[in-house]
Amino acid sequence: MDIKREGENEQATPAGGEMTPRSDSGTPQTSPKGTDDIAGTRKYSGLSTLEEDDFINTNVILQSRVEEEARGYFHWEIDNWTQLPDRVISKTFSVGGYDWDILLFPRGNQAAEKVSLYVEAKPREAVDGWHVCATFGLAMSNTEDPSTFKHSLTHHRFTAEEADWGFTQFAELRDVMTVPDSESRPLLERGQVRISAFLRVVKDPLGVLWHNFHNYSSRKHTGYVGLRNQGATCYMNSLLQSLYFTTEFRNAVYQIPTESDDPKKSVALALQRVFYNLQGSDDPVDTTELTKSFGWDSLESFMQHDVQEFNRVLQDNLETKMKGTVVDGAVARLFEGKMKSYIRCVDVEYESSRVENYYDISLNVKGCATLRDSFANYCEVETLDGENKYQAEGFGLQAARKGVIFESFPPVLQLQLKRFEYDFQRDAMVKINDRHEFPPTIDLGDFLSEDADRSQPWTYVLHGVLVHSGDLHSGHYFGLLRPTIEDVWYRFDDDRVVPVAPGEVFEEYYGGDLAVPGARGRPAVKRFTNAYMLVYIREALRDNVLGGEAPVPAHLLRRVQEDRAEEERRQREREELATTVPVKVVSDVQFSRHQAFDLSYFDQRQPADNALFVERLPRDMPLRAFIAHYAARTGQALDSFRLWIMVGRVNKTVRCEAPLVGGTMDLTLAQVLENRMPRWTELRLYCEPRSATAPADFLENKPPARLSMVHAKFFDTAAYQMRGVGSLYVQADHHVRDIIPELRALAGLPPQTPITLYEEVKPSLVEEMNTALTFQSAEIQSGDIICFQITDADAMRVPAFFDEVQHRISVRFVPRTPRSDEEYGSTGSTPEPAPLVLTASSKTPYDQVAQWLAERVDMLDPLKLRFYTVSPTGQPRQAVRRTPTAALADMLPNAMFIQPALNSDGLQEFTVMYERLEVDIVQIESMRSIRVTYVGRTMRDETVLDVLVPKTGSVKALMEATYAKIDQLVRVQRGADAQPFSLRYYEVGCHRITRILTGDELMSEICTTGLTEVVAELCTSDTLSNEAMDTDSSRNVEVFHFYRGLTHAHSLPFMFAIRPNEVWSDTWERLQRKLGMSEMELKNLGVVCGKQGMLHLQQCRVIQGSVSDRTESPAMDQTRASNTPPVDADTDVNASAMSSDNNSANGVTECDMCLWDILQQMNTKDNGAIPEIAVADFIALHHVDRSSRHRNLHHERAIRILN
Repeated sequence: MDIKREGENEQATPAGGEMTPRSDSGTPQTSPKGTDDIAGTRKYSGLSTLEEDDFINTNVILQSRVEEEARGYFHWEIDNWTQLPDRVISKTFSVGGYDWDILLFPRGNQAAEKVSLYVEAKPREAVDGWHVCATFGLAMSNTEDPSTFKHSLTHHRFTAEEADWGFTQFAELRDVMTVPDSESRPLLERGQVRISAFLRVVKDPLGVLWHNFHNYSSRKHTGYVGLRNQGATCYMNSLLQSLYFTTEFRNAVYQIPTESDDPKKSVALALQRVFYNLQGSDDPVDTTELTKSFGWDSLESFMQHDVQEFNRVLQDNLETKMKGTVVDGAVARLFEGKMKSYIRCVDVEYESSRVENYYDISLNVKGCATLRDSFANYCEVETLDGENKYQAEGFGLQAARKGVIFESFPPVLQLQLKRFEYDFQRDAMVKINDRHEFPPTIDLGDFLSEDADRSQPWTYVLHGVLVHSGDLHSGHYFGLLRPTIEDVWYRFDDDRVVPVAPGEVFEEYYGGDLAVPGARGRPAVKRFTNAYMLVYIREALRDNVLGGEAPVPAHLLRRVQEDRAEEERRQREREELATTVPVKVVSDVQFSRHQAFDLSYFDQRQPADNALFVERLPRDMPLRAFIAHYAARTGQALDSFRLWIMVGRVNKTVRCEAPLVGGTMDLTLAQVLENRMPRWTELRLYCEPRSATAPADFLENKPPARLSMVHAKFFDTAAYQMRGVGSLYVQADHHVRDIIPELRALAGLPPQTPITLYEEVKPSLVEEMNTALTFQSAEIQSGDIICFQITDADAMRVPAFFDEVQHRISVRFVPRTPRSDEEYGSTGSTPEPAPLVLTASSKTPYDQVAQWLAERVDMLDPLKLRFYTVSPTGQPRQAVRRTPTAALADMLPNAMFIQPALNSDGLQEFTVMYERLEVDIVQIESMRSIRVTYVGRTMRDETVLDVLVPKTGSVKALMEATYAKIDQLVRVQRGADAQPFSLRYYEVGCHRITRILTGDELMSEICTTGLTEVVAELCTSDTLSNEAMDTDSSRNVEVFHFYRGLTHAHSLPFMFAIRPNEVWSDTWERLQRKLGMSEMELKNLGVVCGKQGMLHLQQCRVIQGSVSDRTESPAMDQTRASNTPPVDADTDVNASAMSSDNNSANGVTECDMCLWDILQQMNTKDNGAIPEIAVADFIALHHVDRSSRHRNLHHERAIRILN
C-alpha cells in the first residue's frame, strides 16, 4: 500500500508554554542505528506493515547534503482521550544522546477544535548553548488498524529557547473522530489512539544548520565580525572584507600617515578605523564614516554601485595617499600585473606592441564553461588577412596576428566575471546567469609570454568569491572568504558571518540551471545567485600576503579610545535620560522681564540673561524633597512660596493650573508629570511668592473654587516695553473694573490714570476686555494673563505690540561680493562695511528695510540696493523682487529648506545679502540678465558673464554689451594696448550648439529655458568668425564632449576650423591647443566624427582612442582598417578605440588621415553634396577614465570619491 497517501505536511510551530508530564503508556524504541536504548525490532511501524527503519527511510527524508547521526522512534498508546487534560506530555525516550518526548494538546494549542502535536528535546546535562538538529515526523493512527493514519513531517534546530517544535494544526478534531465513508475507521476509536514520533538526528559540523540567528554573535561563533549595511552598501562590505583579510594590504593601510587627517574627509583614515574595528570589535562595524569620506550623502548609500569600479577608485585614492611614504607602491606590488597587446606579422619580422599595467581582469562568462576557458578566450589570437591586413611600417599591407598575452600576474589576482553585458538583440543590459566553473587552484603559466619569469610556479589558490544574488536592477552582494591558508571558509553577509563548507563555495555559485530531482522533464529552476568576482592568491607568495601583522598606529588607537569614551558618555546620558526628568521653574523674576506671550519661554528662545531654574532630577524624587532642594538652590525659605503645576492648553498656551499642596506633596516628580501632562518630557512649574495677605493655609490648601489667580502685565508705551508686574486673586462674581486700582498700584501709576485692559487668549489673539463684565462672564480662570496699558489713542496698542513680537526676527545683512563682470554692480574699489544686524518684524516693508540699510552704508538712494536670499551653504540665491507688497519676510529663505538658529535673545537669526548697484533697481527689473560664457584662446580660458540688456529688441544689443564687458576684462588682463579682437556667438542647449547667432534674432527667442545659454568664443586661427563660416580653404565643425553615447553630452561645445589637405596629426595638434588639456588627459581621449543628425556611434567614424581590453567591438576595429563607417555595433568609444601607438594596426594610420576628406565623403555619400549650413559636421570627444580600461565598460558606473 502507499503509506504516503494519507500523510501531509503541516506548518511547523513551537508549542509555547511548559507541559505537565502524564504517565500514559508509551513504548520508546530506537533503531539499531541509534546510540541509545535499543529495543527489540518491531515488525510494523504502528502505521503500516513496514518496519520502522523502512518507514523512516521512505517518509522522513533528509535535505540534500545533510547527514544522519542517529535515528529512533517512539509509540505512545492512549486509551482515555476524552479524559485527557488540555496539555499532556509523553514518557521520555532517547535518540542521539538527547532525551525527547511528545507534547499533545488534544483540544488545540491556541487553536480551537484542533489537535496540536509537538516534539520536545532536552539535554541530559545542563549545557549552555546546547542545540540538536533533527528531521522528524509525527503521526496518529488507529490502534487496531495501522493502515489508518495521518502524519506530518518537518525539521528543526532544538535549543534552550526553542526546545519544542511541531504542528499547532496537526489535524481537525472532527476529522480525528469521524470517518469519510462507511468502509473506513476513524483515527480515534473508543477513546484509543496511537501517537508516534520518528526522529533522525542529523550532524551539524558547522554549528549553524537551520539556525534562526536570533542573538547570534559572529565574533563568538567564527572569530570575525561583519559590516553594517547602510541601505545598499552590501557590494562595498563584501569587497572591504576581502581587502581586510589580505594582511599585507591591511598592514600597508595602517602605515599610511593620517595623524592630522579629518576622519570625515580622509578615506585612508576612515579605512584604517574600519580595519581596526574589524580586528577588535564584538559587534558589526559601521561604515558611515567611510562613505562620508567619499563625499557621499545618505541617499548615495541607498544606491547600488559597481564593485569593480568602486575597488579601482578606492585603490587609486589610497595610492595617491601613499605617495612619498614608506608604503609607496604597496597597492601596485599586491594587485598590479602587466599585459602586452601585440600585432605580429606572419610573413615578415615586424611586431607592434604595447605593454600596459592592470589591476584586475574582466573575463567573459558567456560561451566559457570554466575559468580556464575564459582566460583562453581573453588571450585568443585574431588573424588579420584579406581586406583586413595590417599596414606594417616599411612593409606595407601584411597578414598578421593580433592578440593579448600576459607578462606577469600580481600576487593577489582579482578577476571580474562579466555577469552583466549589453544585449544587442534586446537593446538593453542583461545579467548572464550561465554556469561558469572556477577551480580551487589554477596554473596560469600557459597564459604568460615566453620571456616571463618562471623561477616560481604561477599557481594560484582561490581565497575569495564575491557573489551577486538578483538581477540587473536589484540584488544583493555577499562574500565567501578564506581568511587564512587553512581550507576554512566563511560567508560574510553584511553584519553576519557564518561558516560554510568548502564544497558549498563552488557548486552553489557556479550559476546555471538547478536540476530538480524527480522533476520528470519539467524545466530546470533558474538560479540568479552566482559568482561575480574571484580573488586568487599566488601560492608561492601566500605566506607573505596573508601572514604577519603590522602594529596598529598609536594615533589610531588614541582616536578609537576617545571615540569609545565618548560613546560611553553618551550611553550614560541615555541611561540618565531614562531615570531622570527635567524640571523647569519660572518665578516672578523671569516673568517681570519676559517680553512675549505667557509667563516665559521654556525652550531655547528664552534669553540667556533671563534664564529659568532648570535641573534634571531623579524621576522618583518626592515633590516634598524637590521643594526643599529648590528652596536651598534659590535661597528662599520653605514657607515663602508655593509651586503651581503648569499645563498646555488647547490654544497653544502654557498656563498655571493648580498649586501643588496637600496630598500631592507625597507624589514623585514623574507622577506629578504623568498625572497632568503625560505627553510632556519635562515638568514645568511656577513659583508663587507668599504675599503679606496670604491665608494661613497657603501651603496646605488650594484657593477656593470661585477664587482664581491671574497674572498681570503692563505695557509701557513710552519705553516700548512689556513687563510682568505680579499676580492677583479675583472673585468670579466680581467685575473686571474692580481690579483696576490694584493694577495701577502694581504698575506704580497714579490713582486716576486711565488704563485699558486686554486678555492674552492665544499667540494670535489678544482681545480688549469689557470691564463691565464679571470675571465669570469674561471666562477668566486661574493662570490667565491680563495685560494693560495707559489709555492713549496715539500710542501703540498691546495687540500690535504682540504681533510685532510674534514676527520679530534678527537679520544679519552682509555684502555680496560682486563679480567683476557685472556692469551694474559695484567695482569693489570701496571697502564693504561689516555685517549689520536688524531686529524687526518680518512684516517690515521692503522700502523701509532698504532705507534703514542705506542710511548705515552711506547710500543716498535706497533703490540702488539689491537683496538676495541666502542658501543653507551661505551662497546667494535669487535676487528679491521689489513689489508694492514685498516685506522683510520675502528676503528670507524658505522655511522648508533651512532651520534658523537662535541668537542670545532667543530670536530666529537669518542672513540676507545686499549689493550696491550703479543702476536703479527699477531700471534693472525692466531689463533682462543673460548668462554669457566667454571662451578665450583655449577652453580652459572660460569666464561666466551676466550681461544686462533690454527685454525687447534684437540680439545685437546683447553682442555689443558682451563685447564691451569682454574688452574691459581683456584690458585689465593685458593692459590698455590690447589688440582688437572678434567674437563668434552661438546658443548652446543640452551641451550642444543649437544655432549660430547673427544679431538679427529677437531677445525673446533666445535662452527661453534654463537649459540654454549663450557662448561668446574668441575667433583665432583655429576658428572662423561669423562672417567667414565656410570657405574653400577652411570650414567650421562643432566639437562637443560625451559619455557612453552621443546623446549623453556634457561640458561646453565649441566651433573648430578644419582645412583641406591637412593630415590628422596636424589637426590633432591644433585641437590640443584649443582644448588646453594636459598630456595625461589627452592620452585617454576617444575621438569620433560625424554629421548633424547622427544619434548612434555606429553611424560615426572612429578617429582615435585609448587601448581597450578584449571587450572592444571587432566591427569598430574593421571600421578603422577599411576607412568605412562601422556596422552592427552600438558600442562605446572606450570599448572600440585603439590608442595612437596602435593606430597603424588597422590599415590606415591616423597621421595619413585628412578630416576634411572624411567628412566630405560622409556628406557626399548621404546627401550628394556638402551642406552649406554652418555646423553640419561635428567632432565628438570621449574622456576615458584611466581606471576604466580592461573592463566591461557597458556597465561602468562612476563613483565619486573626494579626499
